[in-house]
Order: sequence, then structure tokens, then C-alpha cells
Amino acid sequence: MQTLNDIYLAYLDCLNRQDFDDLGTFVNDNVEHNGRPFGLSGYRDMLVTDFADIPNLRFEAEILVSDVTRIAARIPFNCTPKATFMGLPVNGRRVQFCEHVFYEFEHAKICRVWSVIDKAAIERQIA
Repeated sequence: MQTLNDIYLAYLDCLNRQDFDDLGTFVNDNVEHNGRPFGLSGYRDMLVTDFADIPNLRFEAEILVSDVTRIAARIPFNCTPKATFMGLPVNGRRVQFCEHVFYEFEHAKICRVWSVIDKAAIERQIA
């Protein structure tokens, strides 16, 4: 039987392969992101946009903690957003920052996501 960690790591692999057709294997049709009801199609659109804006985007959990229904992860990024990112004029410069994210699962699928990106780290690098 797959653990929640196994499912989550397979989800990250799906993201890194940009296999958005398989996203529904891991994400609930009614997924919420930071309290907003995105649905699977909105969540997919967000990820497609993220990869278009940041071609070398890669998801790898540095810290991963889980219980029966939740995952908490710290995901470091070392990437080059093409233009504006989080309202900041990154414009192709390499930046390093982390995302701190919590996922809640129902029936082995992500149903809620709470995400915080360390925008201050990006601001320091482009100043």
C-alpha cells in the first residue's frame, strides 16, 4: 500500500515531467489553493503558467513531514523566471527561494493546498 509520502513524491514527479494530463491522479477535482476554490482545471492552469513563466522550475522536497491526512513540505527553488515573478522584476535572473506548503488529502488525492513563498529572499537577490 502506498503511503502519503509515496503519493506526494509521485505527484512531484508528475509536476517535474509536466504531465498535466495525469494531474487528476493526485489532485481532487474540487481542490482549493490558499482558500480559493480552484478546481482541477484552475490548479492545472496555475501550474502550466508557472512552468511557462519559469522554464527551469523543478519541485523537490527538502523537508517532508506527514501524518494520516496531511503533508508539510519545504521546497527550495533555484530558477530563472523569464519576466515578472510575484510582482518583482526578475527578468531572467537566477533566484533562490523556498516555498513552504501544506497539503490536505482526501481519498489519496490533494484537496487543499496552503502555500507561502519566501518573497523577501527574491527581493534581496534582485535589489
